[in-house]
Amino acid sequence: MEGARRLTDSLSPGYATIGTVWLPLYHLVVAPLAINDFLWRTGLAGSLVSSLFFALAGWIVFRLAAEMSRSVLAGAVALAGFMVCPNMDYIASTPLTEPMAILTSVLVVYGVFRYSRSGHAITIVWTGLAAFVGTLTRYDGWFLLPFAAAYAFWSGHGSWRRRLLLAGLFSAIAALGPALWLIHNAVRFGNPLEFYNGPGSALAIYQRQIATSGFRYPTDGSLMLSALYYLADLVVVVGPWALVLSVLGFVTWLADRDRRRARAAALLLVVPFVFYVHSMAHAAVPIYIPILPPFSYYNLRYGLEALPALAVFPSFLVGPTRQPTGGARRALTAAVVFALLLGEAAFMVRGGGQSVPVVQESIRNTPCKAKRQQAVIEFFRREYNGKEILMTPGEWLCLNPSLGIPFRKTLSETDGKSWIKLSSGIPREVGWIIRGTDDPVDQLMRAFPAAFEGFTLVERDAYAGEGWVEIYRRRPGPQAPR
Repeated sequence: MEGARRLTDSLSPGYATIGTVWLPLYHLVVAPLAINDFLWRTGLAGSLVSSLFFALAGWIVFRLAAEMSRSVLAGAVALAGFMVCPNMDYIASTPLTEPMAILTSVLVVYGVFRYSRSGHAITIVWTGLAAFVGTLTRYDGWFLLPFAAAYAFWSGHGSWRRRLLLAGLFSAIAALGPALWLIHNAVRFGNPLEFYNGPGSALAIYQRQIATSGFRYPTDGSLMLSALYYLADLVVVVGPWALVLSVLGFVTWLADRDRRRARAAALLLVVPFVFYVHSMAHAAVPIYIPILPPFSYYNLRYGLEALPALAVFPSFLVGPTRQPTGGARRALTAAVVFALLLGEAAFMVRGGGQSVPVVQESIRNTPCKAKRQQAVIEFFRREYNGKEILMTPGEWLCLNPSLGIPFRKTLSETDGKSWIKLSSGIPREVGWIIRGTDDPVDQLMRAFPAAFEGFTLVERDAYAGEGWVEIYRRRPGPQAPR
């Protein structure tokens, strides 16, 4: 929400506010709604967008399963698996990128499936556009590209040259997203891989963590352990019965020689599993699950990227409605699947909405309940006088929306040119400074102490496990020029 709001509400609004780690498209989509103060402060600007993407993703999952099995009942089974998952329902109500990423991934799978049936070039074009959108939403979309292109080539129609040409067309359209992001990072930060190995990247954060605490992620360097953790994550956020039904559906797909090739596109839905297992082992991406060490809650939502696969594969158990026999069996199978999915969902919410694992993660990890964050909010609720605040973006996430302080009243690293000039003096409009443990403001004040002589320390607090925070107020007297 901060990224979306800063596009229009900032000392340097527009393109200059786009950073390096988070891909930009979701922020751009949400930005027009985030202009409204109520929608920004409540998070509804992002929630409305996420809910729409979730609904559209459910429709595509239904269409994919129904067309693969030539059965509306199979489509209904897949739709139920996707939409009655309490953890997914919660994420669909939040301003996070997962619903948009899931929508683009199922669109790509649906597109290549339709292409395998028709061979139409226009299908490969809109599928490439869906993949392009996905690559500017989450990095999962980058990982899907080679698998989707390979499937498009393998399942295409006509000569191998035509198949290669159309697979290349898909790749060219989709690859524009990663190319644009590499160019953006090169132009803005001088390093095309800034998002991967820059100071704000997951890799750099992990290296600092190892240097300061010595703690390593339990899955670091181990593909087997990473696979175990991701499977455990699926058990927690989707449920064991969904996994069992998916395995049975996969076995059914393998055994059905007549429709195995026609439904092979469903295998692309398993790509997120491969992506996250690799990322956990070799790209400094942690997932903490309450049933495995360190028995905590962190990034559980990553398991939901595999939910479309766990929704579609059980639909293969139902089979096509055009078979001359077996109608009663199909109906009974569907009823059993529905009962298991609904029962599993009911079990997850048996303790109320707050017992849902991803909701529990949000409650435990929200920065707004941290004592240090609350201290800053309460101080500015009492003392704020409308002057600009020098602060680190993303460090005090809850201050601006809690008090309705617009981001154009804050000066931070996102305001590139103004930030660079701080070493020679603080602009007269700045009346406050928030300094946290080893954050960029702290580093700046230690490097150029003379530039901050016009400020007085008015509040200092330290909290175990959170670090310290200092708040400075400008003293009356001569003011530095803007």
